[in-house]
Amino acid sequence: MLHYTGYVSGGGGVNSALRALAAEASFASVLGVHPYFPVAEARGLPLWRSVPLDAERISPATLWRTRRVAADAQAWLRAKPGRIYHGHSRAGLLVALWLQAMGKNRVVSTVRCLGRQRWLYRLAHARLRDRLRWLGPAMKRHYGIAPCDWANCWPDAITADAIRRPVALPRARPVTLGAVGALVPVKEWEVLMRAMAALPDELPLRVRHAGAENGTAASAAYARSLRALAEELRLDSRWEWSGEIADLASFYGRVDCLVVVSPWEASSMAALEAIAAGVPVLAHVASGTTDLVARTTGGWTFKDEHDLVTQLRELAHGDRLARWRRNDEGLDFFSARRVAAEHERFYRRLLNSS
Repeated sequence: MLHYTGYVSGGGGVNSALRALAAEASFASVLGVHPYFPVAEARGLPLWRSVPLDAERISPATLWRTRRVAADAQAWLRAKPGRIYHGHSRAGLLVALWLQAMGKNRVVSTVRCLGRQRWLYRLAHARLRDRLRWLGPAMKRHYGIAPCDWANCWPDAITADAIRRPVALPRARPVTLGAVGALVPVKEWEVLMRAMAALPDELPLRVRHAGAENGTAASAAYARSLRALAEELRLDSRWEWSGEIADLASFYGRVDCLVVVSPWEASSMAALEAIAAGVPVLAHVASGTTDLVARTTGGWTFKDEHDLVTQLRELAHGDRLARWRRNDEGLDFFSARRVAAEHERFYRRLLNSS
């Protein structure tokens, strides 16, 4: 299986999900990446490289470059009859559409974003049908794809060794909120910063953020704006920038609740990892993470910035954390063992029909 992202680095939720899948799968996996992708970040997965592109930007330039990638992938598919292409980014979806136009049927793509160009995803659904997969029902609602259930959905997955028993309660004070993700505008970390600033200084609540810039100019500019905002809001004593953390398991062991603030989060891999580690999640109600929270009773949702402030206050003062209980049966739905088996059944059917 050629799992194509086109990414230039191995960080982020998509790569974590693919590594979990590959660890449990009975099929061989190859990771399709940017030419400058570091071998060390592949974590043992063989790499397949094509032309450089911005993997998460849909533009005329990306459209042209993904045609080049599709030509390379076409040659890869031709080399052996048992090979399948699987796209996992915006560029990966465009490559899948190019491959279909080239007459290739051993193609599948997973949508991993709540994109603003809904027409493109509806077009892709019309072209690829069941070869287009979603992370969950919330994503299908976002794009207007019926029925809004788990049909044709492959959620992100977690390996069994990442599952921990919830932390013994009562928890210590102050309450520490976790925030995991790159310093990119779509994450909307400024919303959480403003919510923290709206709370009184004496409230026993602080934030620990794990993540770094992604190497782009836009990310660097956003990071500078966040640090300026933290200074303006006087959050220095209540907000910790931890930078990139390789071992997130230890990070989850030091936080009481993970906050997924962006409404554009398709389905937060960090949220899945946190719930598996025994840490509840507070997520924006418009994000796809709500499917994960509902299935695992993994935490709570908030509607807007005002509601976020209210719920943060309750986390600090109320007994919500003490009363939280994870649904382990629901968590098993996201096990890499189960999700890999779903992939394999579909892959075999795709090969038998081609």
